[in-house]
Amino acid sequence: MGFSEDDVLWNEFLSLWPLERLRTMSLPEYTTSGDNNCFIYWLEFRLGSYGSIAGGSAFKFGIFSRGNSDPKAPHNELAYDDKYGWYSKFGASAAEAFEKIRGNVVAIAEAAAAGQLESIDQCPLGPAIRWKIAFHYQSRTSPLIPCVYLR
Repeated sequence: MGFSEDDVLWNEFLSLWPLERLRTMSLPEYTTSGDNNCFIYWLEFRLGSYGSIAGGSAFKFGIFSRGNSDPKAPHNELAYDDKYGWYSKFGASAAEAFEKIRGNVVAIAEAAAAGQLESIDQCPLGPAIRWKIAFHYQSRTSPLIPCVYLR
């Protein structure tokens, strides 16, 4: 869809998730299994008509809420506790990882709003999530980012 005349969902997303809220967003607000209002659920499913990033691994979000608490051993670059899975490059604990991830989410949204696209590519989050966030926080009066999230 992208730049549709019907921006109802996009408007709803931005009213629920303005840039100011991203700065103080908690880990459960970012990701809670079964919560269709958490930030990543909005990006993956509710905003799918503006370009889908659904499917694949939930690790694309940097950290995610696990649907079950079965023990999982760390694996290469992946870390787990009983509630979350995350890329270990972001931190040794879920809380530490989320602090870095939230900082990156905010940096992406700020860069998109300012039209500073070069800095978005420097973010350590994956390209699909980076550009999905950037697309939805860019200026809609002077858009620079299409709703395509991978090269």
